[in-house]
Amino acid sequence: MAVIARSGQRAGAVVVRAFPWRFLVVPLAMSALALGSAAAAELAYSSRALPGLTVAGVAVGSLEAPALRERLESEIAAPWAAAGVTLRDGDREWTTTNGALGIVPDVDAAVAAALAYGKSGSALDRAGAWIDALRGDANVSFAMRARGDALAGFVASVARDANRAPVSGELALAGGDLRITPPQLGREIDGGVTVARLLSATMLGDREVALSVRAVYPPLDASGFDDAYAAAAAALTPLVVRVEDRGWSESSSALASLVVIDRIVARPGELPALPAEAIAPAVRYRYVVSLSGARLDSWVSALGAVLDHPAKNAKFRVREGDVLAVVPSESGVRVDQTKLRALLGVELLRPAGGATREVAAPAGVDAPALTTEKALALVPQLSRTSTFTTQYPPSDVRHANISTGSSQFDGVVIMPGETFSFWDLLGPVTPDRGYRYAGAIINGRSDENVIGGGLCQVSTTIFNAISRQGYEIVERHAHGYYIDRYPLGLDAAVFMPGNDFRWRNDTASPVFLWSLNGDTSLTIDLWGIPTGRTVTFSDAVQWNFVLPAKDQPADPAFLPG
Repeated sequence: MAVIARSGQRAGAVVVRAFPWRFLVVPLAMSALALGSAAAAELAYSSRALPGLTVAGVAVGSLEAPALRERLESEIAAPWAAAGVTLRDGDREWTTTNGALGIVPDVDAAVAAALAYGKSGSALDRAGAWIDALRGDANVSFAMRARGDALAGFVASVARDANRAPVSGELALAGGDLRITPPQLGREIDGGVTVARLLSATMLGDREVALSVRAVYPPLDASGFDDAYAAAAAALTPLVVRVEDRGWSESSSALASLVVIDRIVARPGELPALPAEAIAPAVRYRYVVSLSGARLDSWVSALGAVLDHPAKNAKFRVREGDVLAVVPSESGVRVDQTKLRALLGVELLRPAGGATREVAAPAGVDAPALTTEKALALVPQLSRTSTFTTQYPPSDVRHANISTGSSQFDGVVIMPGETFSFWDLLGPVTPDRGYRYAGAIINGRSDENVIGGGLCQVSTTIFNAISRQGYEIVERHAHGYYIDRYPLGLDAAVFMPGNDFRWRNDTASPVFLWSLNGDTSLTIDLWGIPTGRTVTFSDAVQWNFVLPAKDQPADPAFLPG
């Protein structure tokens, strides 16, 4: 059925209008023209580099392979060989040239890359490559290759110059001094990375390349050294320990005897992890600094002996007519050795904060065992329970020693259960305390040049006085030969060091000694509360007679015969 189009239409008629093809035909025609032009351009440059393309900054646009190769050989290879190379490591550098290193551009690869540029990928990718090339923004870098072994030799030479072996930390005590070797990291160049950097370049001309270096850690690095060194140095800081107005100084060398330094294998997690790029040792170590428990105990005990101000028990004096007087007791100060040990065990390993460390020793009141009040209460109960007298030849020096020595024991109270020690109570035997040189028996022979010679007269007299009350004898020594002014078998030799005279007050009451000195005699009185004991002595029995040596000099205290 024909459809006729008129200007006037009846109602209900269908009107068919023509599509406006002329508006679509123009853009399609332009796109077709562009695609055709692009296709034509790609076809025209299928064997040539895109216009405007550069290789390492050298213009190679529109060149075919032969011309492109010739251009690269003349404008890249020759200048490249003469270009300088600086290998830098901080403020150190090593200079050479590409030619000396045998580094040459890979012209074949550069030609292939230039010809392939912008000719793969989507149409949009290819169009973008064309635009970049036309704008001068397309540059192809060239690859390098090493010819011969010059590059490897250069890197090896730099390694010998730049590498440094690590130094393991050392910490030790020698002669009271702290000897240390601080740890140092080593360094080792990464040859593979350095070669790769030398073989990579994007432009012609002189260039600078960073040397690739790895840290080499020693078996004992700073993490296992520093804290231990600080603790050891702190422990050796000169020390002053004070109690009230008294102090004791200890030198670094003396303190060194307390310090223990151990080098141990570090367990996992005890030290910080090393950087991933570092060269780690097979085994890591660390130092541990501590104080010897036994030596610290001994030292604190010695400190206590020096710093203690012991309490003084009340003493008795025997006045004319056997009247007893009381010398008042005195409270003292005693170091708390348990607390001092704990304090020093921590304090000595801490930084001192100065050239000298001062520590206040924990201390408490030392109360006397026999107070003035207790002594006064005992006076009515005390009496002379024993007395003994020995004689000796006239001698000024012997008399000085005997009277000086015996006076040290006057009125000193030996409490129940306490042990009397001759040397502990006597104190130092020195000229400044009134002692003189006189005769004594040394190694079984008489020696007239012994400071304090004659003190055995004091110990023997005390022994005879207390033995008559039956007190327990703890230590007694006989002389090297018989001395007839002492009762047979009842002498008590003393010599420092080695021979002491000790006895224990094994009663429930205090006891004290009192001496009376004549020109040639010594009397020791024993005062206490009567024990009710009865002591008897059997007759002496002699045996093993030994004659004196033929060269034994006579005792000058006796007249010949």
